[in-house]
Amino acid sequence: MANKMTRSSFGELLTPVHKKIFFESYDEKKKQYDKTFKIDTMEAKQATYPHLGAFGQWDSNTEGSDFNLSDIAEGDTATFTARRFDKAYEVTWELVQDDQYNVFKGAGKGGSAQKLARGLAATEESNAADVLINGFSQNGYDGVPLFSDSHPLINSSDTGDNIIEGGLTDENLKAALTKMRLQQDEAGVLVAAHANRLVVHPDWEFTARALIGSTLQAGTNNNDVNTVPNMEILVWDYLADDTSGNKIWYVQDGSMDNLMFLWREKPIFDSEKIDNKMDYRFYGYCRFDCGYVDWRGLVGSTGAEE
Repeated sequence: MANKMTRSSFGELLTPVHKKIFFESYDEKKKQYDKTFKIDTMEAKQATYPHLGAFGQWDSNTEGSDFNLSDIAEGDTATFTARRFDKAYEVTWELVQDDQYNVFKGAGKGGSAQKLARGLAATEESNAADVLINGFSQNGYDGVPLFSDSHPLINSSDTGDNIIEGGLTDENLKAALTKMRLQQDEAGVLVAAHANRLVVHPDWEFTARALIGSTLQAGTNNNDVNTVPNMEILVWDYLADDTSGNKIWYVQDGSMDNLMFLWREKPIFDSEKIDNKMDYRFYGYCRFDCGYVDWRGLVGSTGAEE
């Protein structure tokens, strides 16, 4: 080795090596969730996104009359709470003495810097994907799931609808695009949502590419021109973690705030000497939360065939 490692220089020499390996491995593959989630930071342990009502369309008036007055109501609040994630492994003095080459490559007792980093990347992806996977069954900030046909509107008797049934087909995709264009604010006024992204379970990858990229209408034997607008396609591998067997797909207006991934503390990597031992513990640590602040700009399906 270039540097002779001693008991006193154990941590000093090893920590920078493992830290470099950790962050190189963490960044070696492009993330997928950050293509559909907006990434931001939390200034405290909790971040809240209150929903307010809406004024609706303006009323006509006559010359010399008082202004038309309207009150704005308070609605539900989407809340994010920072969660702690960590993992550690130990490197013994004996391992250093007996296998210095592998120790300097990032290996340790029961783990390695490389595996630690890959585990964190998978943790981020899985937690983000769970927001969508659970979005058909678990109630959110407004008392119904993320994807629902009964989102309450504060200043309107109507309800919001952003759920589609069935697999990814030409007909269902067009229905989803139309449904998004008809989404309303809290007073029942159109919000001008337009999908520019299609996110799919891996099983829908080639169907999605055929629907978006074909010159002619996909899935038919005729020569009709394909009228589906060009959209970004994200094949999100971690949507396959759904144990129910669903093959989720959804469309998204990426200009709207809906899916959010909030960092409270970004990943750190460091080491500490273990009390009463000659050994060192290497650890990674971070805090984040993810979820959604609005259902608008999203229309999704479990992918279950009708």
